[in-house]
Amino acid sequence: MKQEKYDVVVIGSGMGGLCAAALLAHEDYRTLVVEKLPLIGGRASSMEYKGFMLGTGSFYVETGGIVEGIFKEVGVDFEVRPFPVRLCFRIGGKDYELPEKGGLRSLISLVADKEEAEKVVAAIRRAFTWKEPSSLLSVRDWLLQYTHNEKVLAIFKGMVTFQCVHFHEMPANEFVRQLKLARGATAGVPPKGFLTLMKQLVKVIEAKGGEVWTHCRAKRILIADEVVKGVVVEKEGSEQEIAAKIVISDAGPEKTVELAGSENFEKGYLKELRERVLPISFIGIAIASDRPLIDYPGVLVLTEARRAVSMVCSSLTCPELAPPGKHLLMVYSVPDSSFLPLRPGKEIELVIQDLRDNLPRFDREAEILHVSYWQRDWPV
Repeated sequence: MKQEKYDVVVIGSGMGGLCAAALLAHEDYRTLVVEKLPLIGGRASSMEYKGFMLGTGSFYVETGGIVEGIFKEVGVDFEVRPFPVRLCFRIGGKDYELPEKGGLRSLISLVADKEEAEKVVAAIRRAFTWKEPSSLLSVRDWLLQYTHNEKVLAIFKGMVTFQCVHFHEMPANEFVRQLKLARGATAGVPPKGFLTLMKQLVKVIEAKGGEVWTHCRAKRILIADEVVKGVVVEKEGSEQEIAAKIVISDAGPEKTVELAGSENFEKGYLKELRERVLPISFIGIAIASDRPLIDYPGVLVLTEARRAVSMVCSSLTCPELAPPGKHLLMVYSVPDSSFLPLRPGKEIELVIQDLRDNLPRFDREAEILHVSYWQRDWPV
């Protein structure tokens, strides 16, 4: 078996893996990144199709946060264009933008009386300033303590969609934490696609003597006496042993245990992994048109759709993502259950019906470019 040696081996070239690798390379660690796919970036990548730049999962990235800070630290460009992180909710056939201040109260007041709206807003305020709700309650069950108004619940169902989980399954405390994190957050869209960002990190790794191997599957993490010794990878049809004092896995917790062997992990951790780490399902549809199918530059949420659906016309912010004279609409949907095995055909058809109901020109002008769905251990 062929053998090589690096200071660090990183398994997986997603955003986490490449950021970690670039930081270590910047500190003069000779770093190898191995990626089983032909494309780097994981869910933070992009590919060109018919002149459109289609994402593999992520649409925008936080600006002024950890990721941008890493790019600055390693000295590469963080080329993104500001994206209006605003939500517009379609309620009863009309669109209502969520104002930055006092927006939730005003939005709920459109579909509920003053007393009911105050009960819901008071619950949110209490969760923000005093005590978060229990992790044993879903967002829906938590809200049912304060309202049974399906239109109010539909607003929150749309908000939870951004966490890629259905609101009758997302823990209420996690929802509140995500709302807190979102306050004051800003975001940007890579105008040339996410792959351009990922290539910036690869430049850092290679400039310091490291490498990124695609089409290279990690087979085993080598451990002796509770100390990592390296990895075994499959490259070009044959296995190679890579010696390294540091191994970072960005392959997900279950795959990491499989690679390293469960005997090398504490039983409590393995129990938590079995009981608490649940794969989720998600659907994304890329749609082309000559004219924008929606004219809102932010995110439009369909509160009364068959499925939890949100959409954004990405070409309004970044015309470069579509060929001249064309527009790109990205549609995202959470199935009825985030955790049960996905029935792609049925779920996609329901989303298409929702689009027909809400986009009057859909059948005449829309061209479905690509349908993606994520399930099991594939990261959303």
